Amino acid sequence: MSSAHEILASLGLELLLETPAHVRDGATGIITNPDGHRFVGATREFIGALHFVADKERAGVWAAALKSTGASWGKNIATDLDARLARLGKPESSALPLEACLAVIEHSFAVHGWGRLQLDLTDAPEHGILSARLEQSVFVESLPEATVPVDSLLAGVLQGFFEHVSSQTLGCAEIACAVHGAEHCTFVITAPERLDPIRPFIGRESVEQILARLRS
Repeated sequence: MSSAHEILASLGLELLLETPAHVRDGATGIITNPDGHRFVGATREFIGALHFVADKERAGVWAAALKSTGASWGKNIATDLDARLARLGKPESSALPLEACLAVIEHSFAVHGWGRLQLDLTDAPEHGILSARLEQSVFVESLPEATVPVDSLLAGVLQGFFEHVSSQTLGCAEIACAVHGAEHCTFVITAPERLDPIRPFIGRESVEQILARLRS
């Protein structure tokens, strides 16, 4: 597969991969991102502490809250992409080849420090399934003792981003998580009603077995 830079360069969009530095003001204690918005970092200890408190407060609230937050964030990434495309005199993201959108979100994951994302379109044309593999997940590193998949925020980001660029209602489920010994985390993005039947098999069946259920 071509690199993100090669894909976007072929469309004259390599500027989308530019990563301006954050601005740190030691006098005020404020860090701003390239858009001028205040930015804060979250260490793995901070993520772990938040998870501990949320999980103790009510089981399941962590996953639900982060999935919703991630979906909103993913849509923001997509609308920001549209704004950047407009400044370049290009059509919005929904008019781009899907491979270009994949390159942008893979780059975004790396820039945010969430891990190394690789998206796979193999099952998209025939089965309407987009799958994603994530290595070096920040949540796996931060929550090594979790008993359920930990990447709810990132599943939400994928869902929100692809809902915007496809103009369709989508769902995203993490069907394997490295925190439970999988080689990497695996997500599937497809119509939401197709995900409910496979949820009981997450953690019990292999990625390929679950994908086979979705394909059938």
